Order: sequence, then C-alpha cells, then structure tokens
Amino acid sequence: MSARDSNESDVDCPDEEERHTIARRLFTYSSQALTAAVPVDRIMVSHPGFKDILASCDRVFQLSREFSTQQGVVVSGPTGSGKTALIRYFRSSLPRSNLFESGHGALAVRLSKRPTVGQLVGGLLRQIRYPFPNVSAQTLGVKRNVLIDALKQKGTRLLFVDEAHHLLLQTRMRIRTEEGNNVTDCLRELMDEVPLGIALFGGEELADLTGVDLHLASRISARHLLQSFEAGSMWQGFVRAFVRQSKGMDLSLLAEKDEAMRMQKATAGNLRAFKRLVTEAVLIAAEGGFAQIGVEHLRTAFDRVYGKHASLGNPYAE
Repeated sequence: MSARDSNESDVDCPDEEERHTIARRLFTYSSQALTAAVPVDRIMVSHPGFKDILASCDRVFQLSREFSTQQGVVVSGPTGSGKTALIRYFRSSLPRSNLFESGHGALAVRLSKRPTVGQLVGGLLRQIRYPFPNVSAQTLGVKRNVLIDALKQKGTRLLFVDEAHHLLLQTRMRIRTEEGNNVTDCLRELMDEVPLGIALFGGEELADLTGVDLHLASRISARHLLQSFEAGSMWQGFVRAFVRQSKGMDLSLLAEKDEAMRMQKATAGNLRAFKRLVTEAVLIAAEGGFAQIGVEHLRTAFDRVYGKHASLGNPYAE
C-alpha cells in the first residue's frame, strides 16, 4: 500500500509528556544520536491484537458507505497500549482511491477532557481545510451542515475519535441540555447523514459504551480490547519482530529470552514504555559511538526515563 498524503490532525498533537521528552532529548543529545534513534522510534510492529483491530477498522471503512446499517468499532485499553499509534498507522497506510479525496478517506480527532460539539465540528473543519473553521453558538448549526456536506463530497468513510472515554463526562456531569447538543448526538448524526463509520478509541472504561450513549452503542457492533503484554511467548515474539525492523542500530540483545523478559519487567509490557526505553538506549549508545545497544545503555536509559529513585527499581542494575 502506498502511503497517504500527510494531513494535520488533532490526534497527531503530542501530549504534555511527549513534549517534555522531546525538549529534553534536544537538549541532551547530539544531532547524530537523534538521527540514529528516530528510525527506532518509528518502528511499528503489527502484532496479533493490532492486526485484529486493523481488520475491524478495514471492515468499517469498506462498508460504511455501502449499507444503510451504521458501522462502527470501539477499541479500549490502558494508556500506552498502542491505540493512537494504530490510528496513525491506519491513516498513513490507506491506498489511493477514486472513492475518496486523497488524505480524507479517514479522519481523526482527539477529544478534550470536556468535549463539546463546537470543538468536534471545528476540529474536523480544520482537517478538511475549510477556510472558516471557528464555531460559535450562533454558527454551530450552519457549520454542522457545512461539515456533513463537505465529508460527503470528499468521500470520507471513517472517523477515528481518540480519547473517546471523555464522552463519559456527558453522563457523569449531566451536561445534556437538549437533544442534539452532545458530542455523541453529533457523532450519530455524522454516522447517519454522511454516512460515516465511527471508530472510538479510549480507556478501559469505554468498553461499556452503553454508559456513554445507548443510541450510539446500538450503532457500533465491534468491541476490541488492546492490552499491555504479559510475560510470555507473545511478548517475546513482539520484541523479536521489533528488533528485526531496526536497520541501523543493532538491537539483537533485546531478542535474547532473558533480556526480553527483563524488558517486560522494566516496562510492564506497555508498548509506549517499551519504545521510550529502547529509543533512549539507542540515543545513549549512538552518542557514545556504539552500533549496538548493551545492558549498560539500557541501565542508563532506565535511570534517565524513570529517575534513579523510581519505585520499580532499575532492573538493569541487578
């Protein structure tokens, strides 16, 4: 599949933790070290759980415009389990097609902690390059109609909603004022009127979508849980696949069974924590002129990422 043209998206904005990490690395490491580590940071391993969710999203993408029955998927899981990475991978790997405008086949938004319809509509209008994306209470109705017409015209088939567990606030805070004023009402309208498939990605509490919106839940059939890896063969297979994709820095140490298990202990099988620790080790190794990471690099990386007084204790100091 050819890569889709890049498209600025709310989902691609780094969170506060990532911004601090990037700023620190720019201060600490040379440009040569950063050059060596960037390809490692971009490695994507399509493990079985990842493949299942991709297949489910492919199905929704294909069918959303073909049938009158609404199509959708919910993916829940702990932070750092790879949900946002999966969204980015899906969007970047869409093949070109005459069924949708390039870069607009699948869109993605990240919800704030207190999401509003105006934020959702404005964010999507910015993605489709609408010249007047700002939404006020007075223009909301008009802009919603503009958005629906634009998505129809561009052939958009799937909308990813990241951090979708924030939709629970609608129920908990009892902020529903009237029908049509909630984000979930707007999502249902997009599903029905465009028509559009919806993929909700969020924390584990999102698994019970009926607690968010019963009507939206009835439109979304597929449910997936993306979890961190337990110690075992699945984790070892993931680490080996990651190591094979590193073409510059030699990561072969990680593929050894004992080291893979120690890495699982260090990261609790969390994919974001794994990539952060390995990337840091690559930075340290490259800064020292090494072409292969060693235990000493992982030891230093753990201290830098988590601090020398981390409650877990540095497993590479043993």
